[in-house]
Amino acid sequence: MLEIFDSHFHIWDLNVLNLPWLKSCPAINKSYAMDDLCKAYAEHHDVIFKGGVYVEVDCDDTKKEDDYICQLNHPLILAKIAHAQLHKSMRLPLGIVGVREPLHVKQASPGRCLEKDFIEGLEILAENKLLFESCNRTEELSDLYKSLSTVPQVTAVINHCGNVTKLTAGYKRDMENLAKLPNIYCKLSGIPTQNKIFVRELLDFLTSTFAPSQLLYASNFPVISLYSSFNEHLNLLREYFHDDADFFSKNAKKLYKINKPQIIANVIRLRPDKAAYYKKLHAAPYPGVNKMIKECGISKYKIFNRDDLLFSIMEYCGDDYKYDMAKMEHDPETLRWWKETDPCQTRIEGATKDEWWADMDLVYDLNRKI
Repeated sequence: MLEIFDSHFHIWDLNVLNLPWLKSCPAINKSYAMDDLCKAYAEHHDVIFKGGVYVEVDCDDTKKEDDYICQLNHPLILAKIAHAQLHKSMRLPLGIVGVREPLHVKQASPGRCLEKDFIEGLEILAENKLLFESCNRTEELSDLYKSLSTVPQVTAVINHCGNVTKLTAGYKRDMENLAKLPNIYCKLSGIPTQNKIFVRELLDFLTSTFAPSQLLYASNFPVISLYSSFNEHLNLLREYFHDDADFFSKNAKKLYKINKPQIIANVIRLRPDKAAYYKKLHAAPYPGVNKMIKECGISKYKIFNRDDLLFSIMEYCGDDYKYDMAKMEHDPETLRWWKETDPCQTRIEGATKDEWWADMDLVYDLNRKI
């Protein structure tokens, strides 16, 4: 069975929200509820829909949509993206994981990504550890790159493959630049599946440009009906990605921090004659090592030293620790790193044969409820 976490879906109640853009989309100009999305997934008998991310719907009254979002309490709505016009004093409702300012619509002025208040808004999102969901015109992806380069600490998610309809040299250049940013992701949705050659070329390009951990499955339900079908989109991606668990679930769960973080502490001995070299290595670790640590769901990781002991503490946000550690153990850059660090260490007394860094038991937690 394939577990799916949908990183991008919409629902709306037209008795509550007014969505002017729906007037030009008669095929979906009606209300949609979570039950409709669940029914769409239920048609795939070998799929388990585990929930996903509600994304704002460009309502004409942002405050009303904020209130609507706050009242959404379906157990499969695991994260919420609100609508916001970026600026330093923008409204950030409680309970959201990020915001989206629609930049692909007629009302969005050209060059919006480069405006001062937009960049100030990105800085506010970074300070509050909130995501920016970017839905751009394809020709303005270069502007997006410039603005995100100014605030590289913000985590940004490119919606719908950048709304591409043709693989131009400009699109490829802009996406290649964006993929090099430290905190960037891309949702594979918005794909007009009727053009099989284009779809194949697009997927080949994106999978060769972005790291596997940067790519997210997204349905874009129910808007997908305007350019494809829910089933065709899902089946196409299942065939291409061979039901890859990272793509269909784990990447997005880590990004949106769906799982409750686990705190893991370990201890190992440091060889005194290797201490200086060990510290030198960690003063400038291989870039690929830090990247793999993050890809494996470790959001925080620190190592402390006292005499001949090393203590580590990490925060793990994934949903399968053994799975992620196995992935790390097969990473060539990590193996090259361990080849340097392992000779600097020895097991502590009492460690089992399967333990290198030995697990430590929690004795006290100030924030633990009694």
